[in-house]
Amino acid sequence: MMISLDRPGTGPKPGRTDAEGPLEQLHKIERLGEPTRPAEPEERQQQNLAGGALILAGIIVVAANLRLGVSSTGPLLDQLRDRLHLGGAVVTLLPTLWVVIFAFAGPAGSSLARRHGAGSVLAASLAILVAGSAVRGIPDIPGLLAGSVLAGIGIALGNVLLPVVVRTYFPHRVGAVTGIYSTMIALGSTVAAGIAVPLSDTLGGPSGGLEFWTVPALAALVLWTASRTHRRDRDIRAAHPAHGPGQPHIPLAAAARSKLAWAMAFAFGLQSMVGYVVMGWLPTVLHESGMSQAGAGTVLSLMFAVNAPLSFVVPLTAARLRSQRPLALALGAVFALGFVTLMVAPVTLAYVAAVLIGIGMAAFPLVLTMIGLRGGTPTGTAALSAFSQSAGYLIAAFGPIMFGLLGHALHSWTVPLGIMVVVVLAQAVVAGYVGSPERGTFAPADSITEPAN
Repeated sequence: MMISLDRPGTGPKPGRTDAEGPLEQLHKIERLGEPTRPAEPEERQQQNLAGGALILAGIIVVAANLRLGVSSTGPLLDQLRDRLHLGGAVVTLLPTLWVVIFAFAGPAGSSLARRHGAGSVLAASLAILVAGSAVRGIPDIPGLLAGSVLAGIGIALGNVLLPVVVRTYFPHRVGAVTGIYSTMIALGSTVAAGIAVPLSDTLGGPSGGLEFWTVPALAALVLWTASRTHRRDRDIRAAHPAHGPGQPHIPLAAAARSKLAWAMAFAFGLQSMVGYVVMGWLPTVLHESGMSQAGAGTVLSLMFAVNAPLSFVVPLTAARLRSQRPLALALGAVFALGFVTLMVAPVTLAYVAAVLIGIGMAAFPLVLTMIGLRGGTPTGTAALSAFSQSAGYLIAAFGPIMFGLLGHALHSWTVPLGIMVVVVLAQAVVAGYVGSPERGTFAPADSITEPAN
């Protein structure tokens, strides 16, 4: 049975009670304003074009929200510590909390999408993100932590579902659409890191600066909900293909037996480890080395700005290459050089390091693209995305904790930065393994049994 990207049916399900949960209520909201008569052929074609554009616009705006809360936290970490009187444990926890939530909440995305449809689950995840962003604005420790957990759950589900949405609605444009939404993630990170400190100053403190990101999350929820009718029509056609049987659900247990899935998990996990160290700790490293908080935020923003165009170019390039191994190794080498530059002169060469690290961080859209390319089918991509992100984020969680604890224990950031050099080189090797065409695909299109190793 093929994974449905919306609710498989409209009738009651066996054993279902009359009580409606949040997802069922969301279904009703999404159905408001649906047409009551079938469209004519020409009108249908126009609707398909408009629907595709609306779905793509929804993907773009959703993607832009997936790092706003994360990227805005690092530049405000010192302000949050001073204003809310955060202890060392909470300061160390904040950059790590996102990754832990992504690891444990992400696997639910595949299961929920199978039962309720990825489109509706993605809408629900945006509603959770809106709530979490608002709660983060409460100026106390419980509000900050509870809001971060809620926002993290919303982002985690979006992380897992977006590759599935791309593979389903744009199966022949995986590289291009992945490039577009990866670019929006990078642009969102750029803006959030760059204006975090000015927003905090304007809105009366870091809590107000964090709460501001409720606005774009709400805009994404409205736009994605507006595409509901078009998503449903396409999901019906995907669930009942004209040729051949639908693809079966692939449980995560099957993914755990796949060498390709584990390699993808390590590739995803190691690049995420470095990415969240950069977002969570780099402003602190620069500030404690003598740079102002605003200047540190600017350096972080520059990294994301350099990364933004590459987030579009790299997926397009990767999708056209028979082997992604050379690209993975090249990005890893540049990434490592960026951290070496920070070790040598963290302030004097900060902008040089920012450019190099920004280039190296294109490993993230490369891995996202390989999930789509190696998934093989929409259900294969769903399982591979859920497994690699859940296991990968568990691997990544050790990075921010280790980096912060080591830096504070040694009163120096040299050793933690050196460890990051080793991590990015290891990530490049693993990604090169995944990028080899010899790995095949996780779920071949002509297979309805076990995924390929």
